[in-house]
Amino acid sequence: MSGELAATVVLPTTGDRGPLLFYSVGSILAQTVRNIEVFIMGDGVTSATRTAIADLMRCDPRISFFDHPKHVRRGEPHRHAALAGARGKIVCYLTDRDLMLPNHIEEMSRLLANADFGHTLRVAITTGSDFNFDFDRLDINDPRDRSVAVATPPPIPLAFAGHTLSMYRRLPFGWRTTPTDQPFTDLYMWQQFLSQPECRTATSTRPTILFFKRGHHPGLPVEQRRAELMRWHANLENPDWLAKFPELVWEAAIRDRARIARPEIPGLHAVLAARFPGMAAAIRRFPGLIAVLKRRLR
Repeated sequence: MSGELAATVVLPTTGDRGPLLFYSVGSILAQTVRNIEVFIMGDGVTSATRTAIADLMRCDPRISFFDHPKHVRRGEPHRHAALAGARGKIVCYLTDRDLMLPNHIEEMSRLLANADFGHTLRVAITTGSDFNFDFDRLDINDPRDRSVAVATPPPIPLAFAGHTLSMYRRLPFGWRTTPTDQPFTDLYMWQQFLSQPECRTATSTRPTILFFKRGHHPGLPVEQRRAELMRWHANLENPDWLAKFPELVWEAAIRDRARIARPEIPGLHAVLAARFPGMAAAIRRFPGLIAVLKRRLR
């Protein structure tokens, strides 16, 4: 095949995660934007996972598989090599344990029509519940917040971010092995975009990713992850649920905002401002900061 496509989607996977791919890759193949390619990046997968990927490839020629032994981190250099042959106008990402809503690539294409790097609304879903809001309140379009994001990695998980292929190819390095003192490979990569003065950024307030927050590595066993994805994947095939989903998210966001505003720990703002110079200004700039501190102090 030749010619430019609307998007290249990179999906890293490892180990025995084959049972998850029917759902995560399936959510990519069901996008409203059809002219895409899917790069499954194998990082030390098992033979059973290879079989699952082969089954998917037989069903859809848009999938390519890049099989590599386990990398010291997450196989970042292999992603760079694969993107050298990518044909998508934009590049999107998905982990093997999360799901795309059908309009994710459509929304990212809209977002990146006048930007080089962007992300959609971060909505974390905790196991056994509906919506738990744990999203960053930085606006990467604000120069002040962008400078903070460059100095401290911005909490934009892999699946929420996207960028143009042309901007990626102008970066000094692209995907590369993340240093051992950096815990998050994706955030290390995003800093590279945000460090480029010419990189135009965009933030969407629309929820387009089902991101499952399951605790620290290694998290839930594969079978529990599969059961969770199966339950939520059924929602993606329900037009009524899809139509209602943004409203559910925004209602939950309003409740979350109201909870943050409540003085659950009397005088906390004043105590922090008195003890730490500059804290009052930080609280005003980052409304979510006080909520995080409250949770930590309980």
